[in-house]
Amino acid sequence: MNLDYIEDLIKKENINLIDTYLEDTSGAYINYDKLNIILYDTSKLDSSNMKKEIFAEELGHYYYDATYKFNSDLQFISKQEYRAKKWSYYILIPFESLRRAILNRD
Repeated sequence: MNLDYIEDLIKKENINLIDTYLEDTSGAYINYDKLNIILYDTSKLDSSNMKKEIFAEELGHYYYDATYKFNSDLQFISKQEYRAKKWSYYILIPFESLRRAILNRD
C-alpha cells in the first residue's frame, strides 16, 4: 500500500488533513460535530513510511469509529487505539501479501 492511496482515501472521505505541531504524538484523529480532521506533525516523521503508518492508523479511528474523549479511562482508550491499529494493519499489510511472505520464508 502506498502513501498516495492512503491520501486518496483521506480525500475521498472528506477528512481535513492538517500538518501542525503536536506535543506528545505524531498524529491524531478528531471528530467534532461531524467535522473529521487528521492532525500530524511532519517534524516527527522521518520518512514517507512513517507518514503512511500515521495516516493509516488515524484512518482506522475514522473507519472503526474508534474515538474517545480526553477524560476517558485508560482501558477504553487502549481498546480504541487497538481497534484503529488493527485497521491500519489490514490496509498496510494485505492478507494475501502476508500469506505469501509466510509461505516463502525459510
